[in-house]
Amino acid sequence: MPEMFDNNSIEQWQAEGAIEINERALKKAGMMLNEYEEPKLDEGVNEALLEYIARREREIPAADALNQEY
Repeated sequence: MPEMFDNNSIEQWQAEGAIEINERALKKAGMMLNEYEEPKLDEGVNEALLEYIARREREIPAADALNQEY
């Protein structure tokens, strides 16, 4: 049974606040976002990625320069 579903009777659901599934889902999503911790990236890996991005930005033409010769 998916955790967002409420399998209680209508009376029990109403007694517990009659919370709709979309409200439960938004609350769960908010909780997950608040608890999120960005994974740590090794400094060497981060530097290598930044160097790669900079190199590719130099190698790839700007969007307004694409297909200008035709």
